Amino acid sequence: MSQKDTLKKNILEMVTSQLNCFDKGSELSIKEVGDGNVNYIFRVEDEKGKSIIVKFADSFIRGSSTRELSTKRNEIENKILRKQGELSNHAVPEIYLYSKEMSCIVMEDMKDYVVLREGMMEGKTYPHFAKDIAQFLYDTLFKTTDLVMDIPEKKTMAGNLVNIDMCEISERLVFTEPYLNRQGLNRYNAKNEKFVVENLYNNDSLKFEVATLKNRFMNQTQSMIHGDLHAGSIFINDEDLKVFDPEFSFFGPMGYDIGNVVGSFIISYVATLYQNNLVETPYTKWLLESIKEVITEFKAIYEASYDNDVATPMFKDNALFKDAYLKQILADTAGYAGTEMIRRTVGVAKVWDLDKVQDNENIDKIERCIVNIGMTLILNRDAMQSAADYETVINKFIEEI
Repeated sequence: MSQKDTLKKNILEMVTSQLNCFDKGSELSIKEVGDGNVNYIFRVEDEKGKSIIVKFADSFIRGSSTRELSTKRNEIENKILRKQGELSNHAVPEIYLYSKEMSCIVMEDMKDYVVLREGMMEGKTYPHFAKDIAQFLYDTLFKTTDLVMDIPEKKTMAGNLVNIDMCEISERLVFTEPYLNRQGLNRYNAKNEKFVVENLYNNDSLKFEVATLKNRFMNQTQSMIHGDLHAGSIFINDEDLKVFDPEFSFFGPMGYDIGNVVGSFIISYVATLYQNNLVETPYTKWLLESIKEVITEFKAIYEASYDNDVATPMFKDNALFKDAYLKQILADTAGYAGTEMIRRTVGVAKVWDLDKVQDNENIDKIERCIVNIGMTLILNRDAMQSAADYETVINKFIEEI
């Protein structure tokens, strides 16, 4: 029996012995359904079509026998999903079981949803997305800051959720390799070699700002962040959404999550618009509106909810602090949107939006446009305070192509 078959057998034994999800005597099948880079995802299903999902965290990164990872990431994900569900009115899959011995999380199967990335690949639009994700971001991020959360509980939780291995991956792939290329793994169109060297590798001003953002990422234990929030970690249908896969989660700057959402949508917008020869479509219009609406909706929720949610003295009923705190969140959002855009364009971890246009005759221009927008967001992040600010920057570089 292969190692994978043994794992499947053990998972079925765990499910039948520790859960009451299926009728006694049901014939259960197990099938691998995930395609991620780190963990293994299985669907366990009975003959009636009832199913659950099992996520297994191996002690090695998927597909490697040498790159070790701590299985603590599954323990962290279990705690995070439970807390996010509590805070966000269950905008995450329900957890049925966590087995430390098996390094497995058993959770709700989101059969009535699709992964947002898959819907976007088909050009689908989701008008409710921006409002729903903004609410999720506020509920899970702001409500886990010292301004709102019980302070001893927050500090204890932050200590328990130290995520060394996964944070190291982000620190290296997001904030280091795109600008230093120490491992020689950066990938971009050959026509952009001079552009990348001049604007990223030899740009001391940019590297200073990225170092500042990296330092905040490593040392600002502001709130419980997802850590890898993009279209591949969101389930969606025509009614609502569910966020999943917070294996990179830890306590960090809340603007990192918001920025990842915004930055990934800007990549999609630029790549798709250029693929359409700069002709707007309902899909590209939705992408741009979503970018703007995430910012607008988050600000509106913050303004409307701050006074009710904040109880800590000196922070409550302090209009100047309330305004300054939001400005810093928005500055971080812009900066981390920029780092996400740059690392997805020149780094080793690509996204499908760019993969689909690799054969486009203008791929070099697409890459430069995305990097230029990203650099502008990083360098001018303090000024990025509104949806209009984003639209201005995006249009500036699209018009310059």
